[in-house]
Amino acid sequence: ELLLIFSFVLSGFIRFLILFVPFRFIARFLGEETADTPEQIDSETYLKAKKIGWVIHKISTITPWESKCLVKAITAAVLLKLRRIPYTMYFGLEKDQSNKLKAHAWLRCGFLIVTGGREKDQFKVISQFANVGKLKQSSER
Repeated sequence: ELLLIFSFVLSGFIRFLILFVPFRFIARFLGEETADTPEQIDSETYLKAKKIGWVIHKISTITPWESKCLVKAITAAVLLKLRRIPYTMYFGLEKDQSNKLKAHAWLRCGFLIVTGGREKDQFKVISQFANVGKLKQSSER
């Protein structure tokens, strides 16, 4: 399917950006810092977001590059943003057993955790970005 191919290529591009572009530049495109989106979404939006999450999970298992939580979250965010679907991206930190900091990124659309959901509860949110998608457009009219 076209979405799989596009997501695969996009994931590689996102990985490249993460490696070679300072995060402050990437952050400009993630959404409004400290903003949030509602947990209520309609069923059509939920299904679109769920499909994107499934696609991101599938492609991340076959990429020749590292596709961990940050690559997955940003790739999913771009796909949702292109569809004008609201999302909130979270960044969290935790200390492991050896007292080293570990970071994690996950993406939420409505009440659905699109990427990074399995590990998110171990982390304290330190930053978040929201893209309100259609919500902003409808409130401006």
